[in-house]
Amino acid sequence: MKQTTINLSRIISRCWQHRKTFVINFVVVFVLASAYILCIPRYYSAQVRVAPEEKAGGSLSSISTLASNFGIDIGGSMSSDAISPELYPDLFMSNDFVSDLMSIKVRTADGTVQTCYYDYLCNHLKTEPWTPVFRWLKSLLPKRKSVTVVPSDDDASSLPVAPGGRKYVEGLNPFQLTYDQTLLLKNVKEMIQCSIDKKTNVITISVTDQDPLVAATMADSVRVRLQEYITAYRTNKAHIDVEYYEQLVAQSLENYKKAQKTYAEYADSHKESVLAAVSTKESDLENEMEGAYSTYNALRVQLQNSRAKVQERTPAFSVLEVPTVPVKPAGPKRMIFVGFMCMLSIFFTGIWLFRREIKEHFSDESYDEPSAA
Repeated sequence: MKQTTINLSRIISRCWQHRKTFVINFVVVFVLASAYILCIPRYYSAQVRVAPEEKAGGSLSSISTLASNFGIDIGGSMSSDAISPELYPDLFMSNDFVSDLMSIKVRTADGTVQTCYYDYLCNHLKTEPWTPVFRWLKSLLPKRKSVTVVPSDDDASSLPVAPGGRKYVEGLNPFQLTYDQTLLLKNVKEMIQCSIDKKTNVITISVTDQDPLVAATMADSVRVRLQEYITAYRTNKAHIDVEYYEQLVAQSLENYKKAQKTYAEYADSHKESVLAAVSTKESDLENEMEGAYSTYNALRVQLQNSRAKVQERTPAFSVLEVPTVPVKPAGPKRMIFVGFMCMLSIFFTGIWLFRREIKEHFSDESYDEPSAA
């Protein structure tokens, strides 16, 4: 095999002969890269770290957790939650959850903008200078046909409801999104990230935005909305039980008052009577009144227990790191970008100037093969 040698002095000499070409390309790339990266709006990042409440599942649950680390599913999990902390990142990918965030009130650091997050994203974000040009070119293309679905009264109850009974922003319906709203929610899903440490179950929520105060506000608000969403899910059955027992208690109280009134009226109207039939009837009415009162007391106890169940099922989130307003932008890394592009200009300029030598070098190696013995 032919041995190749590299003559550094010759390479440096050749580069020095074409120094003007290197300098011109370097300056052009430096100016273009600087102009491009300066047009990209800076963005800031804020994060919050929370630890969700862990339910005690006994030794069987511990064994199941240990086995899952080795990819073995032995079952027997004591948790009945369908939305476990491992699924929280997937929850952030749902249009229902992201649409609920659009109603959060935000304010920029300079105080010039104070509106909801949806209006802020639509009308107050900085864009690149060439964005209006692309929008104008896009407007010249044939528009996509959209199918309008008008839900009936029967379908109205199937529309999603924001956690906590909140209403979505006017004009934003996660059940039927427009094309622009779909792109907007897709961008929001990239700006709001959720990750979980599988070893410690610590949840990290990070929000990226062009304004530092908006980023910190949204990070804390997303944490609150996540807790509300999980609380609404875990306490849904308990709230249904509370409403059911409240209706039973109200009905039993009404029955008790009716029985009490009937007994009192009968006893007053037959006060002087000594007949056995009257005494028997009065005793029966009294027993009915006492039975209604016992039922009322028993249902009251069930109501108190169901209310306690709501508090028991309400999860707790311990905030390990509160969000703070960032003072330094997270990106774009302007100096790194410009430096990298300048290095690429030098590299590709050298390849272009010495393309013939490189081609001849590899051609010689391709034909310099050892002959067969």
